[in-house]
Amino acid sequence: MKKLLVFVVLLAVGAGAAYHFGYLDRLGLGGLRVRLIPKDPALLAYFGPDTRELLLVNSTELNVPLSKEAQEKFEREVKDFHAKTGVDTAKDVDAFAAAMGFGVARGRFDWGRLSAYLQSEGYTLTELEGAPAAVKPRAADVALDGHYLLVGPQGVLEEAISRKRRGEGLGKDSPLVKAVDEVGWKHGMVGGVVSGSRLSDFMGGVDKQVLSLLGALDLTAEGLELQGTAVTGGKRQGEALRAMLEGLRMTALLGSSLDSSGESRALRESLEKATLETDEQGRVRGTIRFPFALVDAASLNYSRASLADQLQGLSTSSEDEAPSRSGQPPAASRPPAPVTVDWKPPVLGLVLLVIALVTMGARTRPGMFNVLFHPLFLLPFLVATMGVFVFRWTGHAGGAFDVLALPLPEWHRFVAFPEARTVALSAAVPLVFAILSVPASWLRRFAAGLGVGFSAYLAVRALASPPLPLIPPAYTLYWYVGNALAALLLARLTIPPRQGKQGK
Repeated sequence: MKKLLVFVVLLAVGAGAAYHFGYLDRLGLGGLRVRLIPKDPALLAYFGPDTRELLLVNSTELNVPLSKEAQEKFEREVKDFHAKTGVDTAKDVDAFAAAMGFGVARGRFDWGRLSAYLQSEGYTLTELEGAPAAVKPRAADVALDGHYLLVGPQGVLEEAISRKRRGEGLGKDSPLVKAVDEVGWKHGMVGGVVSGSRLSDFMGGVDKQVLSLLGALDLTAEGLELQGTAVTGGKRQGEALRAMLEGLRMTALLGSSLDSSGESRALRESLEKATLETDEQGRVRGTIRFPFALVDAASLNYSRASLADQLQGLSTSSEDEAPSRSGQPPAASRPPAPVTVDWKPPVLGLVLLVIALVTMGARTRPGMFNVLFHPLFLLPFLVATMGVFVFRWTGHAGGAFDVLALPLPEWHRFVAFPEARTVALSAAVPLVFAILSVPASWLRRFAAGLGVGFSAYLAVRALASPPLPLIPPAYTLYWYVGNALAALLLARLTIPPRQGKQGK
């Protein structure tokens, strides 16, 4: 009964960790994760209550079919972007919301890999309002607040994170939220502007008639359906806006009739079938449907920029960066802060420790907490999985402190030789201490803690399989998995048996 209880608890912890860290997709159980959150208050909370324009993309609901050529190119770029940043845009990103000069993505992001890529692009790691961030002069900065990745100027990011924690973001009483509530949030793409938006300069005279302009894009069986709603001051203004839109449609129809290509014919049919109506309150509603043939033809002519280049292109963004709220210089001039603590290795380490103990006989098996909380085991276990993370709260940063704050396998950065990375990310260190524990029995707990810690960290790294010097790319995964198993075996051999039972 006791073993069954331990198995059930272990299974529950493992399932919860897999759900939390986003491993269900890798196990083929991604359908169990509810990814669509049409109206996410936590996402909206990053935007100010006076926001007048917003675009929300629910990527799980909008999967536009592309032409074969465009689809192959897009898949190559997504794969390359994933290899560089650790972000699989198709599986890891659930939604994206953007306003003027600021965007927030919801999903699952590996800050360790993303920050390493940003550093290679000239970014400096730091913290904004306690959240790990990367900043770069004359570029859009990046911050990760839980499951939300923020992109924008440093001052805007600081304001957004602080605003959310104070609960003063874009709420249900905002004119923009009320306007989108009428359209509905469950669309592949929904957004628009309300009166007073900074987009007024681009709307010309229309802005004087329209109180709000909203649109929704959805994927149907026939193609893409675009629905638009404009709220005016009354019926007369609504009729005037409708007449102007009808004039624009007739102009487009005339232009498409001069071209006999298949794309122009499909566009002309879509314009002819489009609906446009006005009600007594001055609301103008319109719907237009684009068939997949037109979307496919458009994708052939659309030159999609590389996703990696888009992130790299942030360095050429607006030169006028918003200053920080405290009036201090940009964080790029401050010493970088250690990276955030990754809880996946220590959680997996606890599971591996239970597995190692279960393989021992009942008469010699020590108690789990007797092993875990022994200082000679706990200290190397924590350093191997999380590093000297206390430096995050002592104010020490820069130089050696940034490396010491990393897990022990990453301390190869103290050495200039690239091959040191391959040796450090292996079972070599646990093997050395396991050999030393043979004549010095008091080192057995220390060697066991290192073995479990290295095994957990290497197992987590195996999921991403970053390249290693001297190891062919085809064998990188086998290297991580094999060394993780070797480290766990060394830990199992060095765990001291229960005292009082060994003699018997």
